[in-house]
Amino acid sequence: MNVLIPNVGRRGYLVRYLKNTAGFAGKVFVSDCDNTASGLYGDNDGAFILPKPADNEQKYIESLLELCQNQDIRVIIPVIDPEIVILSRYRERFQKSGIFVAVSTSDVLEICYNKLKMNAFLKANGFCYPQTFQSLDQFVKAFNAQKISFPVVLKPILGSGSVETYIMRGMEEVTALFHDGMMIQDFIDGQEFGIDIFNAPAGNPIRCVVKKKISMRSGETDKSRTVNHESIQQTALRLAERLGHICNLDFDIIEKDDKLFIIDLNPRFGGGYPATHEAGVNLLELVLKTASKEKLKPEFNNYKTNLFVLKEIGIVSTESVII
Repeated sequence: MNVLIPNVGRRGYLVRYLKNTAGFAGKVFVSDCDNTASGLYGDNDGAFILPKPADNEQKYIESLLELCQNQDIRVIIPVIDPEIVILSRYRERFQKSGIFVAVSTSDVLEICYNKLKMNAFLKANGFCYPQTFQSLDQFVKAFNAQKISFPVVLKPILGSGSVETYIMRGMEEVTALFHDGMMIQDFIDGQEFGIDIFNAPAGNPIRCVVKKKISMRSGETDKSRTVNHESIQQTALRLAERLGHICNLDFDIIEKDDKLFIIDLNPRFGGGYPATHEAGVNLLELVLKTASKEKLKPEFNNYKTNLFVLKEIGIVSTESVII
């Protein structure tokens, strides 16, 4: 079964993880819209340049389908948010061509990518989340009424990768940077955790790995330690059942005063996945089994805990780039 990781970027480690999966006999292809993406030049079975998805959606889909047909690709594992939204709209078209795309339905993605809809979903299902204001006027009134204090977090309602996300320590900063499409949240000063939770196609959870974050870099987990945390695990299982996503969900929780605040939902393999994989839980293999319609057995305490996973800067060199 041949696999494609589109817009691979710097995630060449996913190729290695797939090729080292026991019993995997297929090929792993990669693509990107940038011919200098380092992931194109690793240990893959073929690298291709495709149009940028957001520039011309239809052209991208046609190019992607053609590539899949030419290389007999049966599984697509997208890893960037804009592409995931696009591919979700064409899931059935790919399915009719015998290609499984590891993306959730559009309604699930709306909850994940729109922070206000995410908060509404969390509230309706009894989860904690930071106090949120979607207008500057609302925030100022709450601040004057002493219902919130600094620091606060300023972030886009629609966004990913910590782009335009700031910790604000005074009203002057907030008024200078706030604009339409932003929201203001209470800054939760607690311990942050990253969780990978994998759902079967029916929407039931199959695996769950909890990681205590040590540090971040460029919006991704840079250092983490795998832990056993029963209350986070139970929260993750309940979230997965209510959300009904497909394949992996990478989400973040901040623990403070015995409360668990959910701050982000990312319906994909995130920057913290290497810790999950290194701890002995191969979620990429589960994608392949899902594509093959194998029945998956839930296992939730099957990973190595107290494992520190620390990213390093890898170097890729090439005498020529793909044209």
